[in-house]
Amino acid sequence: MSLQSEIQSVIDASGIQAGVAVWHVETEEQVDVNGSQPFPMASVFKIPILAMAGLQLKQGKINLDDRVTLKTEDKSAGSGILPFFDEGVSPTVRDLLTLMIIISDNTATDMNIEMLDGPQVIEGYMHELGLNSIYFKMNCKDLLKSLFPPEVRDLPVEEISEWSNKHGILYDGLAFSLSPENNVSTANDMTRLVHMLYQGEIVEGGIKDELLGIMLKQQFNARLPRFLPHGTKFAHKTGTIGGIRNDSGVIYISDDNHVVVTAFTSWDAQAVWQDPVAEQQRIFEVETAMGRIGRIVYDHYAAL
Repeated sequence: MSLQSEIQSVIDASGIQAGVAVWHVETEEQVDVNGSQPFPMASVFKIPILAMAGLQLKQGKINLDDRVTLKTEDKSAGSGILPFFDEGVSPTVRDLLTLMIIISDNTATDMNIEMLDGPQVIEGYMHELGLNSIYFKMNCKDLLKSLFPPEVRDLPVEEISEWSNKHGILYDGLAFSLSPENNVSTANDMTRLVHMLYQGEIVEGGIKDELLGIMLKQQFNARLPRFLPHGTKFAHKTGTIGGIRNDSGVIYISDDNHVVVTAFTSWDAQAVWQDPVAEQQRIFEVETAMGRIGRIVYDHYAAL
């Protein structure tokens, strides 16, 4: 069975929608399943931010040791630890990039976006690289607001949470749109971007090593690396919003064997949001399917 057929078989058995793109670095072999279909990136959009930071580091516009002061208005809901810190703490740019990638800190992410001159600049850079399916329109604050109706989205966080517990989120809202007005990408273009990062086409030398080193510190490892052999390095970033479960990065099979893989997936989270047992079971099934895809890719190229 071909690699493509094996991946398709896992997707079919799990009942998810998925786009998967694989690029073996050393042989340049590329394989995809629905690789040209757009998906919401969720927090995988933090890889384009990291790439933009690489460019601006190379240009000398920012420095990894520069410090950025946290203000109360910077704090964003969702994942991360900075919202629990006092105003006035001053993490370095390196710290903010690390928090953004390894624990998906939304406050650090929005501080990075502001530092890099906004979503439009980042999207424009993606298109300059030829990654024309990557659209980046919203920071974390705006993306999360789009999960709720207009009369709710500007309420205090506690009131939004209370509303969400009763009503869920807008599963037909902008955050789940496949249009260029959302933060979307195809698996093919995200894999190409990670390949460019790995190959030094964004930035070379120490800065490249620093950025990949951050991705190697990823703390969320229940998806593509779920079933990889113990100790296998995977420089990657996950993304989660509603029924979206994504992962993209570089598997280090050996010193001279590397493969870039992206898996964008979606499933009907709305059907189980009021049943926490069923919801957690479905999440387990989806992430298990992603882990199987990661292991299939690993085994295929480890055998070369």
